[in-house]
Amino acid sequence: MNWACIAPQTSVLAACPAPAGWFSPDEQARCARFTAERRQREFAAGRWLARLLLARAGAGEPAILRLTQDGAGRCLAPEPWRLSISHSGAWVGVVVSDDVPVGLDLQVESPTRDWSAMATFAGLLPCPDAAYFYRHWTLAEAWLKSHADIGSLSALRGLRWQADPAGPALQGRLDQLHWAFVGASTPVWVSELLPGALQPDAGQRWSPLSAA
Repeated sequence: MNWACIAPQTSVLAACPAPAGWFSPDEQARCARFTAERRQREFAAGRWLARLLLARAGAGEPAILRLTQDGAGRCLAPEPWRLSISHSGAWVGVVVSDDVPVGLDLQVESPTRDWSAMATFAGLLPCPDAAYFYRHWTLAEAWLKSHADIGSLSALRGLRWQADPAGPALQGRLDQLHWAFVGASTPVWVSELLPGALQPDAGQRWSPLSAA
């Protein structure tokens, strides 16, 4: 089973105790390496939301849960739990699973982002508009996060997606926020976890095609 939450970063931090009380030594060291306060806040918000959602799913008390990371920097939950964290703009999202790997990606549209250049990098040509770009980009990112055997996003250059009612991926949009999820089953959106947490619609299912 999967549980997911997308919430304002400010709501997560408002509910978050001082990280010194629950960060692991590895998390403390990693957070200290971020020179920008913004990145430190993002890191703390993602790690605390992950703990809140794991606790909601039955993994234990938030403050005593220990999260680690793999060699690629993916956040790891205690066995048998799986999780994925994403940040974009003012939002932070987490999905957790009690059985199989999962992936979540958030992307807020930005008027200063050159999505056309990013589409060229990702091999998404022709790319008719921003909505098309964000759909394929978020799906690829979520796919990457759910597959530990994929080294980087560059390995997914040219990957295309097709609408498929049985597909392993979901993708949707809430105003300017695009989201994508990859997993074995539809997540339960836990919108009551924090003030302002979102309740996305069902989204559309997609399956990956071979790279063009």
